[in-house]
Amino acid sequence: MDYKIVKPEDFVVTQWGGGLTTQFAIYPEESTLAKRDFDWRVSSASFTTSSSQFSDFSGYQRYIIALQGELFVSHENLYKRTLFPYDVEYFYGKWTTNSNNSLDCIDFNLIVKEDLQANLVVLKEDDLYAPKKKGKLILYCTKDCIIQMSDTEDSCINLNAENLLIVEEKESFNCVKIIQCNSPVVICEVY
Repeated sequence: MDYKIVKPEDFVVTQWGGGLTTQFAIYPEESTLAKRDFDWRVSSASFTTSSSQFSDFSGYQRYIIALQGELFVSHENLYKRTLFPYDVEYFYGKWTTNSNNSLDCIDFNLIVKEDLQANLVVLKEDDLYAPKKKGKLILYCTKDCIIQMSDTEDSCINLNAENLLIVEEKESFNCVKIIQCNSPVVICEVY
């Protein structure tokens, strides 16, 4: 199993109309958000205003959760929903989506090309996740955690708070188990 840990000093932070966005990772690594030439991107946003309109990501699917605070999403002519911490929302990037949020809101975003399969789940201590297929697993937690990447104890990884773990699934393994955590662990799978 190959993996790498991306640390906060390697994240890319930029200003957007409603606050700051922090890009944790983008794949392929030479792709850019502006060119929309990426397969997937994992990021987080904080807010300086209480309302915003989501950028158009036609050709992509999106997952979003509130890590902190509340986020009210309104998909034009479709439905509205309030996201409390760690509620998962899935939608298409081409949808016209507006949001209202508490000013303490921090979100987590996974944006994936529509022709790729993806999943996003939130796990707590002692929870298990069975990877669907070989691909990439991306794990993030706001607090320190210990993650077991297979059935053996020697496969444990200590993930520091606000670091991102990217696992290349070259071989199938049975499960991911959250051994210890003080906040939920976000697991994204892209294949």
